[in-house]
Amino acid sequence: MTASAKIFKILYRVTLPGGLLLLIAVALIRVGALADSSAPLVRFVPLVVFAAGLALSAVFRRSRLFFALLAVAVAQTALQWLVPRLAAETGQHAISAIALLLPLNLLALAFMKERGIISPAGRKRLVMAALEIVAVLLLCLPQLTRISAQLNRTFVPPIFSDWSRLSQPALMAFLLALAVIMVPLIRRYKAVESSLFWSLLLSFAAFRAGASTLLAGIYFATAGLALIVALIETSYNMAYLDELTQLPSRRSLNEALLKLGENYTIAMLDVDHFKKFNDSYGHESGDQALRMVASRLSHIAGGGRAYRYGGEEFAVLFPGKPAEEVFVYLDRMRKIIEQSVFTVRGKDRRKGRRLLSRKKQTSVTVSIGVASSNGEGYTPAEVLRVADQALYRAKAKGRNCTVTAKGGKMPRQVETGMRILSVS
Repeated sequence: MTASAKIFKILYRVTLPGGLLLLIAVALIRVGALADSSAPLVRFVPLVVFAAGLALSAVFRRSRLFFALLAVAVAQTALQWLVPRLAAETGQHAISAIALLLPLNLLALAFMKERGIISPAGRKRLVMAALEIVAVLLLCLPQLTRISAQLNRTFVPPIFSDWSRLSQPALMAFLLALAVIMVPLIRRYKAVESSLFWSLLLSFAAFRAGASTLLAGIYFATAGLALIVALIETSYNMAYLDELTQLPSRRSLNEALLKLGENYTIAMLDVDHFKKFNDSYGHESGDQALRMVASRLSHIAGGGRAYRYGGEEFAVLFPGKPAEEVFVYLDRMRKIIEQSVFTVRGKDRRKGRRLLSRKKQTSVTVSIGVASSNGEGYTPAEVLRVADQALYRAKAKGRNCTVTAKGGKMPRQVETGMRILSVS
């Protein structure tokens, strides 16, 4: 991958889809489409967004997105409905408390796992949210003015923080959360983490625009939309992407087969001696091997697209390509996988000593079976079956080879009509 391609990939991970939502929101604000504060659509749009997001995240059981939406929704509601009814100084203390707690909550959610909403872990999070609400309300009491004043404490000259319109503790919390979430996002795009990052940025924009203003409400609503987009994206990924390898799943393969034309090639690929590999190095190392194979297959040339078929099997589709044309790409991929060395990690028990970590470099090989429709009216299911038969033929020939089926044979006749095109 070239340097420019890497930079583009990093920019894509960081800027989409949240950046697009921000641009749309700014454009609507600039043209005055959201300028009428008395319009019900403008006044209640955050409420509608958050209500829809919370309902959808509950239905799809995405607890991290549910609690992220809840945090932003509670913050926006308090700023819009509570703060304007407080005295100026007390209201500023409430804003500082909310601006400090919101980024810390979103940062914590970036490191949490999906553990349900009404599960024991989910109930603990709800209790924590309730305690935070109570804490903000207590800080608004006149008796606690000296404590709440600490939220606006300065550590550096105000010139460094005045631009943000936030207290210095709140600004530090926002900057810390943004930096911590962005670093892993540069290496690998994750929908939830991306939405948390943009929710932070949009929430920061809301505070800078004036926490209780109409403009702030629009920014908070856009933060909610970013979280809803992540909800849709994660739901799609669960249905169409394999969780372990991040390749398209069996469901994606089935739909892709229905869209093929008359000419196409299907390859079936199997990791050699995978059960023995698991027994020798453990299932975690087996998962590592599958991820390695999948990462190589995701970059296969010749217009092919790889899918996780199941277990240690993968399928590769080449629409509009005959077997003779794609064979070179498949066999080259077989050699690339064979030459890929990776480190497996395990535990080496020593008598009378604690478990010591041991590392070993190893590699895996694959067998490949290839079949083509050749425009002869075979259904994708039949061609897939032929490719699977070719795969078993490759295993019978000693594995680590690529076998293609001869054209012009019906599926039931193909098994005796194989020919080896490449054997390592």
